[in-house]
Amino acid sequence: MSGGYKISKAMTTDIKDIKTVKTTRGELRYYRDWGNYDGGVVMLNAQTINRYKAIKNEHPNADKYGVFFAFSREQFAKGYKHLIELGHIKDGDKICQDKDTGACGTKDGLAAFFKFYADSRAAIPKECDPQEVYFYEYNNHECMIAWDGDKDAYDLIVGYWGEEVASKIVRL
Repeated sequence: MSGGYKISKAMTTDIKDIKTVKTTRGELRYYRDWGNYDGGVVMLNAQTINRYKAIKNEHPNADKYGVFFAFSREQFAKGYKHLIELGHIKDGDKICQDKDTGACGTKDGLAAFFKFYADSRAAIPKECDPQEVYFYEYNNHECMIAWDGDKDAYDLIVGYWGEEVASKIVRL
């Protein structure tokens, strides 16, 4: 082969099909990683995803709010006793249980506990980019192998930014 270049197989495995998409923060470069993540998304220049992860990892101190989680009678008894020891309730006081999460505590304690999450999550649409969050959640929910495609990731975008914004993201 005179005058040509020979490309080794090792060199071709490093070539990525890098794409760009316009976001609220400029252009985001990404590619699908078929070799390691079954088509998961690798973002090359994400600007807000670390903030998104930080917000999602913020959790209130359950003891401060007088909240515990119980999924059995034994866990309930142990948590109830702990609330007494912390001084949130007296023995014999009735408490509430959130059926969706298993959280138990006084009505006010549960309200304050869940308000922490609502207040924290309110920062996401203000500080994070919907396209980056979609790609992150696409990977997080393993949408590339899910039976319902990207529904979970898409629904989160709708929840944070609304249908109008969600309809403009690049979906996979």
